Amino acid sequence: MIERQPLRKQVQKEILARIADNRLPPEMRINESHLALDLGISRTPLREAMLGLEALGFLNSDMGRGFVVPPISSEDFRQSQAMLAKMAPYALGLTAAVPASQIMELSNLLGRGRLKLKQDAKANGQVLADLVCRWTVLTISGCTNHMLVSDINRLDALARRCWHQAIRQGFDPTAMLDSYAELYELLRGQNTDAAVVLWENHITQFSAEAARHLVAPS
Repeated sequence: MIERQPLRKQVQKEILARIADNRLPPEMRINESHLALDLGISRTPLREAMLGLEALGFLNSDMGRGFVVPPISSEDFRQSQAMLAKMAPYALGLTAAVPASQIMELSNLLGRGRLKLKQDAKANGQVLADLVCRWTVLTISGCTNHMLVSDINRLDALARRCWHQAIRQGFDPTAMLDSYAELYELLRGQNTDAAVVLWENHITQFSAEAARHLVAPS
């Protein structure tokens, strides 16, 4: 049965997509009337959706001045990735094995990522940024600590636009995709312990490299 998402969740998903691909760029003040018209909804569900995103840290608000897309901060990215480097591998360690269907999707993700990299990494930055987040979702889906999974997915979602920006600014994801290929082989062979160690090193190394391509906070 296909689950019908509430309008608020649909609107939040669309706003997050626009933030991630820079249609709503950092430090942009959102014109609620224009955005509501563009989405074909009234301002009430739009405001409800944005209040929810503000509570999660995806938007900022000023009293009486509306909502603003937070600036991209290399330091915030480093700190969130340092937490993720501990939390995500730990969640993987709580998982008995990644199901075969997810292993297949991981393989497909890698294939699409390599294809986009060959075409033009900068032009396909959003696809490669999505790979990072989708990889996490698939890898830890079997973790029984649902609160931990929720926190990890939120950190990943917050970082999505940072990965996109870093790739647009010149970060080369070639080595990162090679590392994902190593992770894939370990997961396919159900060598979870080795995958946990490699994934922590993977996040630590490549997030540090990507952070150097982000604009420092003013």
